[in-house]
Amino acid sequence: MKLKKLASSIVVSMMLLSGCGAKTGTTVASTTLGDITADSIYEKLTSTSSSDNDLFSYVLDQLIDTKYPVTSDMETNADTMIDNIKAAYESQYSTGYEDQLQTDLESSGYKSLDDYRERILYSLQYAEMMKDYVKANFDDVFDDYYKMAKPRKVSLIKVALTDTANPTAQEKAQLKEVQALIKEGKDFGDIAKDYSDDDATAGAKGDLGVVDEDSTIGDTYGEDVLTEAMSLTSGKVSKAILGTDGYYILKCTSTKKDDIKEELKTVDINSPLITYDDHMVYMVFKTYNIEFTDKDIKKSMDAFIKEQLDERAKERKS
Repeated sequence: MKLKKLASSIVVSMMLLSGCGAKTGTTVASTTLGDITADSIYEKLTSTSSSDNDLFSYVLDQLIDTKYPVTSDMETNADTMIDNIKAAYESQYSTGYEDQLQTDLESSGYKSLDDYRERILYSLQYAEMMKDYVKANFDDVFDDYYKMAKPRKVSLIKVALTDTANPTAQEKAQLKEVQALIKEGKDFGDIAKDYSDDDATAGAKGDLGVVDEDSTIGDTYGEDVLTEAMSLTSGKVSKAILGTDGYYILKCTSTKKDDIKEELKTVDINSPLITYDDHMVYMVFKTYNIEFTDKDIKKSMDAFIKEQLDERAKERKS
């Protein structure tokens, strides 16, 4: 089990921006939240886009730490996530799990589990910032999300397989029974409630909620399941798809804008509205109206943010 797979199941699409590690000292910018300082910032300011990104990330990190400091709830959530990761590794790798976990941490760019925990905390801070922006601009954000992410409501029925390469006669018979009930016109949700082996959705009549192109259901059920979900039109039922540990039958229950909007009206840190747009952070950043006291830094920051937002605009024209 790869670390990134575990992470994606905990916090949807973490958009972590690496800070440049500048030291505090000289004031380079002022905001309503206070001054932003850095002794070494000038050494990092060059004409390259990577350095501009480092500068942006540094200032963003300072804003997030000031506006959204780590709370006790975040600490508790991070500890729970770390415990879940260790438990998952121990379950899969038994006595050698710590070595495997360390290997995966290092391959993902983390020195230790404590280092990874710090990034989890940062992701939770970041998500709170994005959540507040989405709440304050819900209609505009949702309209863009609906256009760009092609969301739909999807339900699922799972027939579990002990060995996906060799289904048993009983497993094949269960799949045929489910398919026969669907063909007869029995309600899909009722079939899911009575027959689905998916513990996460059976109680909700198979309801997966809103699925879009960035949905993590591909990690959970298999990429073929996500691909099929995104291909269905409203009311259509899929064929049986061989996924992670079973056969999956999907139904697209709605693609209507009002239905999707109603489903997403409660915005929390797991909302797809805070993760679907990689460029939204630059829009959020601009709302702070930062006044840079250094002209060179201001020029670089303005140009970098404009470049990102121009790229966003191009995506929406294509």
